[in-house]
Formats: sequence, structure tokens, C-alpha cells
Amino acid sequence: MNIDYIEDFIKVAETKSINNASKLLHISPPALSMRIKQIENYFDCDLFYRTSRGIFLTKNGDIVLDELIEISQTLKKLKLKTNTVNTSKIRMGMLPSFSLYRIKDTKDKLVHANVDVKIENNTQVLLNHLYNGDIDIITGDISSSNSTKLFYETLYREEYMIVFQKNNNLIFNSNVYIEDLLNYKIFLLSPPCDTLAFIKSNFSNMKLNIECKENLESIFASVKTGQGITIIPKSLATRVESMDLVSKKLSDYYREVGLISYNRKTIDRVLNILPESFIV
Repeated sequence: MNIDYIEDFIKVAETKSINNASKLLHISPPALSMRIKQIENYFDCDLFYRTSRGIFLTKNGDIVLDELIEISQTLKKLKLKTNTVNTSKIRMGMLPSFSLYRIKDTKDKLVHANVDVKIENNTQVLLNHLYNGDIDIITGDISSSNSTKLFYETLYREEYMIVFQKNNNLIFNSNVYIEDLLNYKIFLLSPPCDTLAFIKSNFSNMKLNIECKENLESIFASVKTGQGITIIPKSLATRVESMDLVSKKLSDYYREVGLISYNRKTIDRVLNILPESFIV
């Protein structure tokens, strides 16, 4: 059995869906189904059963899942041990907002400390790189993961900003609450997207009118022509200042951006590199 299929099996078991797991793993549903079938062939038994509500583990599947989780963690720890020495390179994944606005004056220090930076557009993609062992540590939205196998260190809290035209009635609100947005079309990036995940997690019971687009430029263009509004992290709000748009804080909500890693010592090494002003 291909050891890469271990994470595939775990992800399908977690999501209870081939389609949802395939999106997180960035492979097609047919390819993922074939991998699951190969795992079942290896153990010579059915590990999942399918219903209209999703795909679920059999009794044998539960046994295999427990063991594969242990094997996965053992492999990751082994890989970390073989790569981690005092002079080893730290492979660090970052969000664009963090890399552009938080470390622009710290790049030389990172290079000197042997930190190799990888930029991705959202936390979920970074987490997948971390799960697969492609990187050692990430900076991202801490609420995107609840794994007890990982270590977390909050660096700062970041507000969410509502972006709209100058002639929008929201400009007269001293405070903007999520309920004030019910009558607006809200443009967000297509999944995986941190802001979209935040909205689904906190406001799934509200009938928000959400339309997804592929890039921020398209979103800002739609907002500028009065087609709707958008919600973005504050670190990206500087991009709207030159576009004749207005941004206001979304009241009562913020996200925590921090370091996430399987290794506490890696977090400590990065904390020693970053300026103290980064930390809450």
C-alpha cells in the first residue's frame, strides 16, 4: 500500500465524503475513490459503507483508522527527526497578508536564520502542506484547525473589514454588524477561503447572499461598480484605499493569526526570529 494513501483514508474518514475530501486533498473524486479501493484491497475487507448521508467507516474501518492515525503521526515525527538539527532549514508557510505586511522588514533576518518561505492564499492549503510534511510550520488562521496533535501560538488578532462604495448607506453606520449585511450581495473568494470558512462557521443560520469569485481583483471591481460588498481581513484593506472605496470594521468579530506546527521547538525558533511587535 502506498503510504501517501494513509492521509487520503484519514481525510475521507474525517469528512465522511469523497467529494469534500477530494477538494481538501486537491485530487479528483474518482482518483480518491480508487485509492480508497486499493486500501480496502490491501486489507481484504470493506472499510467504508455508503448511504445517502455520506460515507462511513465499518467496524474494520474504525480499527484501521486508529492504527493509520498512529502510523501517520509516527511517520511525521520520524521525518521531523531526520530533518531537524540546529542548522536545519525551517520550511515556513505564510498567508499573503502576513508575508506582505508583517515580514517585509524582516526578510533578511529570516534568510539568515535559514527559513524558507512558501506563500499560499489561504490557511487550509497551508494546513494540507503541513499535514503532508511539505512544510514545518505555518502562519495562518488558528481557528481553521482544531487538531490536538498540533501546537499553536497566537501572534496577533485581526479585525474583519466590510468594503463598499462611498454612496452605500453603510457609510452612515457608526458600527456595522453582520445583521446589517442581510440585504447585500457579499462577494468572497471561491473555496478554500478563510473568510468564507469564518462566515460558514459563525453565520450558517443566517441567509446571507454570498457569491464567490476567483480573485480579489474581480471582487473589488464588482464592489466598485455597486454590485455588492465584500468582507476581508484588515491586513488586505490597504488595497482598497486607492480604489475610492470605503472599509469599516465588522463589529464583534476578529480572527487570530498565529503559528501552527507539529513541533513546539520549531515554533519557539520562529518566535525568536520574529520581532516582539508581532506578538499579542
